Amino acid sequence: MFGRLNRQQDLVKSILTLFTGSAIAQAIPLLVSPILTRIYPVVDFATLTISMTLISLVGVVVTGRYEFAIGLPKDDEQGRGLMQITLISTFIIAGVVSLFLLLFHGYVASWIAFPDSSWYLFVVPLAALFYGSYQAYSMWQLRQRNYMAISGSRISQSLTNSGFSLGLFYTGFGLNGLVIGNLLGHMAAFSHVFFATKNRINGFISTPVKGLRTLAAKYSDMPRVNSIHALSDVAQNTAVILMITGFFGSVSTGLYGLTIRIMQAPLNMLGNSMAMVFYKEVAEKKVHGHKIAKLLISTMKTLLLLSTPIFLVIMVFGPDLFGLIFGSEWREAGDYARILSPWLFLNFIASPLSNLPLILNKQRIFFLYSMIGNGMVILSLALSGWLMNDIKSGLMVLSAVQCCFQTAMILFFIKIAREADKSVHDSEESSSSV
Repeated sequence: MFGRLNRQQDLVKSILTLFTGSAIAQAIPLLVSPILTRIYPVVDFATLTISMTLISLVGVVVTGRYEFAIGLPKDDEQGRGLMQITLISTFIIAGVVSLFLLLFHGYVASWIAFPDSSWYLFVVPLAALFYGSYQAYSMWQLRQRNYMAISGSRISQSLTNSGFSLGLFYTGFGLNGLVIGNLLGHMAAFSHVFFATKNRINGFISTPVKGLRTLAAKYSDMPRVNSIHALSDVAQNTAVILMITGFFGSVSTGLYGLTIRIMQAPLNMLGNSMAMVFYKEVAEKKVHGHKIAKLLISTMKTLLLLSTPIFLVIMVFGPDLFGLIFGSEWREAGDYARILSPWLFLNFIASPLSNLPLILNKQRIFFLYSMIGNGMVILSLALSGWLMNDIKSGLMVLSAVQCCFQTAMILFFIKIAREADKSVHDSEESSSSV
């Protein structure tokens, strides 16, 4: 009984540590955003939105998704090997993307309707390099339960991003400080978690090549299934941004980009913290043959209670809030927020649980469901753009489709958790009968 109480206290402490760091990290850009929206034009936010979308697109494949396997083995030595694989993959893929853009950046910029800011494309592989390296070191810190290092890295990223976004506007160099600030934020996050890691270099290059090949083969579902799954999700988000730009123009892209950043602040503030702890706790329960459905349900209830007031306020007062906080020209972004609230509310509940299929080896069926959902989103927005030619109508269709998809995903997570618990129960009964 006391052991269970201590575990619950440790879980709460872990969530609070990560939440505190995330809350501070999210509060900084939220406080700075009303200034940025008044000094930078909407088109600069469109450039930021497109560059961040492309960074995410490269970021999901740059590591081969091997970072999510770092916490799975019982043996720390295997964890170090997986970290080494993650870093190697990051450097190789970031280098390949850099070479590709060096040769074809003009064509890429024209294809994505980004010709006036084509040189910002070179930010993408550099930011992805820092992002992938950060993922490797932060997942190692998660394995070691060094939540303070992870929280500190988020605060460093936020301070650097916001500080340079403000400062670069006044330099007179003609740079888009939003894009450069975002890049430097990725660098700051990596630097923080790198220097917080013991044996940060020598400790992670000791695994021989043969051992790395064995580990890579053992966890080959990460690049073969999980990375393709993640890539399809980000590709869907990328397609949405590019279609909004193509159908409705860069101003709509800037408004949509700010809306998503502000609306996802609760997810980034608390949801990601709970996701990391949930991943760690479920992985350990799986290793030790314990049931997980109860933890899943309690996590969902907590997310539901925390998010309901936030999204209700945005649904009722969205346009007035955005106009008051960010300036009158951003009032339309509040309309976007009101329309997208039901989808983002369900996404807030589902996203922290999305690593459950990975832990339970259900990646393939999860990937199939996600592909169907992503296809529905792209098709619905494309049809809306062609037939309605109205951004708000398109967002209504997008939100409705996403609500259906997120609801289906939540039910899927509950189903596979209960199936896993049934397997544990059957195993316990078999053992007791023997």
